[in-house]
This record gives sequence, C-alpha cells and structure tokens, in this order.
Amino acid sequence: MALRDAFRDAARSAVAAVGDVAVSTNYLSHSTTIYDTSTGAVTATFATQAGVRVVFDEFRIFQVDGVAVKPEDKKALIPALSLGSLVPAAEDQIIEGGTTWEVVKVRVDPAEALYEVHVRKP
Repeated sequence: MALRDAFRDAARSAVAAVGDVAVSTNYLSHSTTIYDTSTGAVTATFATQAGVRVVFDEFRIFQVDGVAVKPEDKKALIPALSLGSLVPAAEDQIIEGGTTWEVVKVRVDPAEALYEVHVRKP
C-alpha cells in the first residue's frame, strides 16, 4: 500500500472515529449546466453521492472578513475515500438534513486524503 493510500484510510477512519460529530450527507457534484434558449432558464445537473460522512467546523474569528468568509460560513471536512471518484469543486452542494450548503472553495491536504470544503448557505 502506498503512503498516500495509508493517509486516505487514516482520514476516513478519523472521521468515523468522531462518531456523532460526523453527519451523513448527500454530496452533489455539479456536472453540467443547461440553458433553455426559449425560456432563458438555466438548469444545473448534479451527480449525487449519498451517505458521505462530513464533520462541520466553524471558521476562526480572525478568518472571517465578511466578504471571502462570512460569519455563517462553515468548513466541511470530508475524507477523499468517502467521495469515491468525485472531486469537490465550487458550485457543488452538500445536503445535510434539510439544509443545503453550496461549495465556495476547496482545499486538500498534500496527501489528497482530506478535503477542507468552504461552504455557505445559498
């Protein structure tokens, strides 16, 4: 097993170990946008990965500037192995309970084992 695979397994195990802190979500990966020329409507389509375990965290007060990071924004920590072949990107969505979070920005650790996803309510 490669070192990167070991880190990915460790990230998934860490999120599983935090128990009820992690929540089960649906991750919606933006796949295409369709524009209807007759109505002018824009429709986004998504590929859905169900049962993705996510740990939500708050931004630190010094990180909140009111523009790039708003007070109600959150960080979603997601093990890469939980997403299968999906790679988080802006315009994706996370559905947690009845709450929809839109992905603003994505960071990944050097081993590509854990995504730190900046999310915001629409």
